[in-house]
Amino acid sequence: MKKLLILLLTLVHIALFSGCTPLYEIRGDSPLLDANLTTFLHKWRTDTITPVRNGTYSNVLVNGNPKNKTVALTFDDSPDENNTYKLLDILNTHNVKAAFFMIGGTMRDGNISVVQRTDREGHLVLNHSFSHPRLSDLNESAIISQLDRAAARIETVTGRYPLLCRPPYGSINPLVIDCVNQQGMTTLLWSLDSLDWTLKDPDAVVHNVLSNVRNGDIILMHRNRTSVASLSNIIEQLKKQGFTFQRLDEMLGIKAYR
Repeated sequence: MKKLLILLLTLVHIALFSGCTPLYEIRGDSPLLDANLTTFLHKWRTDTITPVRNGTYSNVLVNGNPKNKTVALTFDDSPDENNTYKLLDILNTHNVKAAFFMIGGTMRDGNISVVQRTDREGHLVLNHSFSHPRLSDLNESAIISQLDRAAARIETVTGRYPLLCRPPYGSINPLVIDCVNQQGMTTLLWSLDSLDWTLKDPDAVVHNVLSNVRNGDIILMHRNRTSVASLSNIIEQLKKQGFTFQRLDEMLGIKAYR
């Protein structure tokens, strides 16, 4: 009887979870990082992923399906009048579509045209807050204001209201996730940190990505000179390894816009 009960519980577990996408830990490392930053990153990654894995946070996505040899490129902190254009040129050359998590408050003056170009060329223009604060330091009304103002600005510029957001610095807590969910949005993190925000050597960024990439990875990059200098090599080498680049919403099978 006991063996039968164990068998039944096992079958129930398989039925419930076999269709779920396994949750990756966040990877990305380099011997060029100092010990303090390495320790900080490992702790932050554990503290961030554990509540997602345990179900404390809902509607938070970290990676795609590990069964599919696909990856999605994501870029934070655009727009600007220099590096964002260069990233778009590189993506266009390699026929790759990406997701750009943009700061609403910087969508003004000359930056408007790069936002419109990003959308026009088939990339995603998504929510990265209005002024790039740590949302986990804010109260409920301030968090909602950051999300709503950024989404409204994106809709004004592109005609599309984004349903996907990435909190600046990946800084989340239960209140942040609740506010995102209340606004009908989904929180998008990442499973592979390119470290382009701290590594100034493009070759080190490329090595980090190629050494840590897995099927279904959401790759974090930024609109900076290091990402511009490393992007072509990353795309070319991953394609040689048999990876297909998919736009974030297509890889995850979710709606990007309302």
